[in-house]
Amino acid sequence: MSAAPYRDPSDPRRLPAQGGRRAEGRPDSEPSARWRRAALASYYVALMLANCLMLTGAARVVLALLAGATALLLLVAAARGAGRSGAGRSGAGRSGAGRSGAGQGEAGRPGAGRRGTGRGWENLAYLPVVVAVAQVAITGQLHYTTTLLLTLVGVGAAVPARRTAALAGLLGCVGWVAAVVTDDRLRTPELGYYATQLAMAAMLGVILHEALRRRQRDLRAARDELAVVLERFENLFQASPAGVGITDEHGVFVAVNPAFCDLAGMPADELVGASSHAYVEPGVAIDPAGRQMRYVRPDGSVRWVWLTVGRTGVLDRTDTRHWTLIHLHDVTDRHLAERAVRESDRLLAAVSAAARRIRTGEDARDTIIEAVRELAEADAVSLLEPDGADLVVTGDVGVQVAGTRVPMDGTSMIATVYRDGQPVFLADPGSDPRVSAALLRLVDARSMMWQPVIADGRVVAMLVVSWRTRITSVSDLRARAVALLADETALALDHERLLSRLEQMAYTDTLTGLSNRRAWQAGFAELLVAARAGGQPLAVAIADLDHFKRYNDTYGHPAGDDLLIATAAAFRAQLRDGDLIARWGGEEFVIALPGCDDAAAAEILNRLRSATPAPETCSIGFAVWSGAESSERLLERADHALYAAKAAGRDTVLGATPVTAGS
Repeated sequence: MSAAPYRDPSDPRRLPAQGGRRAEGRPDSEPSARWRRAALASYYVALMLANCLMLTGAARVVLALLAGATALLLLVAAARGAGRSGAGRSGAGRSGAGRSGAGQGEAGRPGAGRRGTGRGWENLAYLPVVVAVAQVAITGQLHYTTTLLLTLVGVGAAVPARRTAALAGLLGCVGWVAAVVTDDRLRTPELGYYATQLAMAAMLGVILHEALRRRQRDLRAARDELAVVLERFENLFQASPAGVGITDEHGVFVAVNPAFCDLAGMPADELVGASSHAYVEPGVAIDPAGRQMRYVRPDGSVRWVWLTVGRTGVLDRTDTRHWTLIHLHDVTDRHLAERAVRESDRLLAAVSAAARRIRTGEDARDTIIEAVRELAEADAVSLLEPDGADLVVTGDVGVQVAGTRVPMDGTSMIATVYRDGQPVFLADPGSDPRVSAALLRLVDARSMMWQPVIADGRVVAMLVVSWRTRITSVSDLRARAVALLADETALALDHERLLSRLEQMAYTDTLTGLSNRRAWQAGFAELLVAARAGGQPLAVAIADLDHFKRYNDTYGHPAGDDLLIATAAAFRAQLRDGDLIARWGGEEFVIALPGCDDAAAAEILNRLRSATPAPETCSIGFAVWSGAESSERLLERADHALYAAKAAGRDTVLGATPVTAGS
């Protein structure tokens, strides 16, 4: 899954991925050798034509054939070198496309260069010398020595192998001397001049040959140094722990390293040539500081990366190409840690807010439900509490289901979790028969979670969490947040029950369950306001059990308590809805009868007297509100009527004397 740094496929001077070793044993570069062979072939084609035109007889035929054969051999050498060079470049290109070092081919081994450049073909350097000497010897004309002079200079400047160049030069000089010695026609007065010129040409060939070798040595050193630099860069590129990708001016990847492939979740051969728009949008300004982005791999996994981008323009031989460097650093662990801290802070804030509402006595249901939705990243949350044989939705957010009732003894998921006390999460609740299809349609849920609310070891409520998009699992933080807020819900409900009990104790007589004096004062004040506003009558009565002290002394105080409890229940059963009764103290009870005049009040109170548990009796005095008197004055008149009933022999109902509004 590795990839080599980008090299322009159209550049014939492309360097191999591995450095200096390939330059060893290469006397010449293949392109320049091919060019020289082709150029010399052209020269000898021209020489062949010149011999045909300028010479006659056997000299024309022999020298033309020699020049033509030389041209043909040079052309074959150039063509064979081009074929082998092309194969070598193809192998090098495949190697550089992502398998650096592997598959180097013949060009990567010492000695391969000799075959590539054609060390055997360098023996063709003898042919021009032979042709030049033959031209002097066959024509018998000394001025053709000029061709040999040029040939010696050309061999020295064109043949990089020192041994071949030296032997070719020596062959030319020896052949010329032999021709002069054996042919009298060549021993002319100009012989000394041409001999001197030949020596100087040989010396110039040696000088040019050494200059060529020095230049090639410098080029090899520079090439080796560049190869080492490229190899170091490639090693750094491949070994970088951060993902690095290079794109061209069209936003197409030309190189990626293994870390980039690992982050992207794709092999290099799929990334190279693909668009980079998933990372860098065209035309969007680049933030030099970088930015964090969420990346979804092809397998569905999510990684968080820190993206930095750099752009530059590099001048090449034809145009200015713009390169973009995309740098990806995996920050998934850091992102998740920061997210966990943020969500922990949110969870703590939600719990703190719920706790504050609980301490102040407010209803914390809405706060907790909203916190559950936010922390679980849910779409809807409902709270169900038991009411008789059903579970009733007492709070909701994100969905309107308040008041919905679910039987506790049913087979639904809500009833099952309520009975078992174990949380349940379903990524696809529609496939579970325990989940109501109507419920799924009502809340438009694709995934759901049921969390029991447990207090003192028993389930006291239920949190139902739903998502409108399918999620495969509930993260540890989501589950922990819902569970913790379920505990807060249990605390809130327990606190509410405690407050309700305390309130009940503050306004309820603990023995009989009737209202106490405090509750009476609040309730009677409301009845007075209603009577005044509506102009309706209002009767107040005081009932007292006859001889209660004697009953206690005879049967004991527990029996007396039982009598009071039974009496309270009997009196309450005879009253209407809206009537008010309270225990006034000891064995006395106070009763308010809204809408009753003297006759109606006497009828109801006689029913109460008759309902007194045997063998006890009770006496009742009552008064009807005048419409203007105070509550204290009204109670005082009822109390006087009670004393009158006691004085009249007990077990009777007696009304107070009516008063006018003025009195």
